[in-house]
Amino acid sequence: METTKSQIGFWTLLAIVINAQLGASIFLLPSKLAAFQTYGLIGWIIGGIGAILVAMVFAFLCIETSKAGGPHIYARMMFGDKIGFFVTWLYWCGAWVCNPILISTSIDYLEQIIGNISVFERFLLEISIVASLTLINIKGIKWAGYLENVMVMIKLLPLLLVPILAFKNINMDHFKLTTPGNMSALDAICKASIVAFWGFVGLEEGGSTADSVKNSHRAVPLAIILGTSFVAIISLINTVSIFGIIPCNELQNTGAPFAVVLGKLLGGNYDKIIGILTFIMCYGSLNAWILFSGKLSQTAANENMFPSIFGKSNKAGSPIIALWIAAVGTISIIAILEFTQYKNALSDFLDMSVIMYVVLYLMAIVSYLVWLYKSKKYSILRVIIAILAFTFCFLMLKWSNFSDFTAVGLVLFASLPVFIYWNKNRRRSS
Repeated sequence: METTKSQIGFWTLLAIVINAQLGASIFLLPSKLAAFQTYGLIGWIIGGIGAILVAMVFAFLCIETSKAGGPHIYARMMFGDKIGFFVTWLYWCGAWVCNPILISTSIDYLEQIIGNISVFERFLLEISIVASLTLINIKGIKWAGYLENVMVMIKLLPLLLVPILAFKNINMDHFKLTTPGNMSALDAICKASIVAFWGFVGLEEGGSTADSVKNSHRAVPLAIILGTSFVAIISLINTVSIFGIIPCNELQNTGAPFAVVLGKLLGGNYDKIIGILTFIMCYGSLNAWILFSGKLSQTAANENMFPSIFGKSNKAGSPIIALWIAAVGTISIIAILEFTQYKNALSDFLDMSVIMYVVLYLMAIVSYLVWLYKSKKYSILRVIIAILAFTFCFLMLKWSNFSDFTAVGLVLFASLPVFIYWNKNRRRSS
């Protein structure tokens, strides 16, 4: 009876997928892509197409293997428990890295409303955000699902407003192809694709809540494809609209492109309105990440892919210990960002998060190709889509900095004590 009450429907699942991707990134991407001039739009299109290809591979995996989940599920299925553990650990750490980025961005915009605050006050506010959302998720997945539906509706308001207002004021001269700085056109497009992919990290999140979804094997793949496609379309429309209003040389120097474009279109002081909306968007996206990380840990523990402590739940069925462990991890990273003098800390955390997920998506794609080979179920179209998705992820890694791979290596190295403990207990139980 309790299981039935805890289940969520297709529309809530779709909201989770959309909410996970429509976070701070959509408010920042236009400025970051403007550094590549008009080639940033081309890179964005490639990044969006690549994200949809990856989403389709996850949908194929869900349908053909009759299992819904993240890349760790499929890595374990194809390559065994030990590889499955390390992929799960990387997956979980990737979620931790994303949360402080969302929180830091939300506070930056909130300061436009309440004014500048001290580092300690900022830290306390960030802790309160993590704690409040953790408590919401502890109340149960359905409570978190209700919040997802509300947040998606709020998020869509500015994303619909900007294109409508900008439509008649777009300057086509802003779209002339010019090569940025010392980059070649190819370099600009490839690097812009990496930046754009940041906006799609978490596209597979619907699969991680599959055990709480009605008709999951049908609902999960549909939600992943439709949700990612929707995010790609609405993000591209907004980015093109902003490019058409603000020249790239000006746009790349602003940290609040939506505020600037609404100021140009409507006049007046709209930065506070955008600050409120951006804060709400980040809050909603963070809720989706906390929901995801908790369910990931719980599911992994229940399937003996993680230490059993992560599978302990309260009466509402929420993984209370896993949620608080994730909260402590998030707060620890926030403390590093706020109290260290390392200037590029936030940027490095962002790069590490993207690369972690590209590696994870690559593992999922390889798992799918191995599944096709072993099952002898060949579909030319699906093989082509998987190969294109693999090529996209491989190129993303090729154009990344070496330090990003070092960070992934350090995360995996840090997992060794946990792996030894987990493997020892696994052998005892078997």
